[in-house]
Amino acid sequence: MSDKPKITVIGAANIDLIGFSKEKLIYKDSNIGTLETILGGVGRNIAENLKHLDFDVEFLSVFADDQFSKMITDSCNDLDISIKHSLIRKNRKTSFFMAIMDRFHDMALGLSAMDIYDDIPDSFILDNLDIIAQSDYCIIETNLPTSILELVTEKLPDTKFALEAVSAKKALKAKSILNRVYILKCNALEAELLSNIKVEYESDYEKIVAYFLDLGIKKVFITLGIDGVAYGDKNEIYIGKNNIISAVNTNGAGDAFMAGILYGETKGLELYDMMQFASACAQITIMHKNAVHPDICEQMVLNILND
Repeated sequence: MSDKPKITVIGAANIDLIGFSKEKLIYKDSNIGTLETILGGVGRNIAENLKHLDFDVEFLSVFADDQFSKMITDSCNDLDISIKHSLIRKNRKTSFFMAIMDRFHDMALGLSAMDIYDDIPDSFILDNLDIIAQSDYCIIETNLPTSILELVTEKLPDTKFALEAVSAKKALKAKSILNRVYILKCNALEAELLSNIKVEYESDYEKIVAYFLDLGIKKVFITLGIDGVAYGDKNEIYIGKNNIISAVNTNGAGDAFMAGILYGETKGLELYDMMQFASACAQITIMHKNAVHPDICEQMVLNILND
């Protein structure tokens, strides 16, 4: 039996089509750039990052029976990410995500076509409760429908859930389960929507962290882009700053950050060190065109931290 920490990730796996503009984007016009087709999906990205960080990963996702899903499942098998309890749906289309990146390689516009996740049957969770319960932590994300988020957190009250909010609109699907979440990771806009607290000053992020902690969440991380990370637990609330580097592709940075949080959590790191490790994971990720840096590992992250 493996002595590695076991993490179950329940979430989406996509084919990502990423467009990179060479110049300033002109809306309602054809722009010159390059296109990349890569493997993505919030859940899949987190699972791959965790595998590179030496976790035992169980990935519960929903796949179609087409060639695109076969590309994803083949990759998971090559990475030794277990997908044997995932759901295969016949006559459905693989989940796709399309992003247009600006000339600074930051996302200007994203479009997701993820209907395959809209009507996941309850049996997908009920049949896998024992698998999830055996994990040290379970990561869930809001590409899942509210019904699934509510079901898994209700049926497994002793499981430590880490929630990735994904996007502003999708984050609201998790509002009803916040009091069942152990770790919350979201960005600034998602945090505002989930807390109903409008940010006018930097200190307002500390109020939002306190709001989430009062709900019963144990550890909160709000990524603020170039402004850093607002984070806290029952002992401290802080805003940490980021190193500013040029990005190749910011797509996937938040997923790497979540994986870094789980690394820090399982290693028993102090909250500040967790934030630093997670930020370094994100920094490594944005230096590569893929949504997951193929060479990311513990030593690479430690090298970034020690520079």
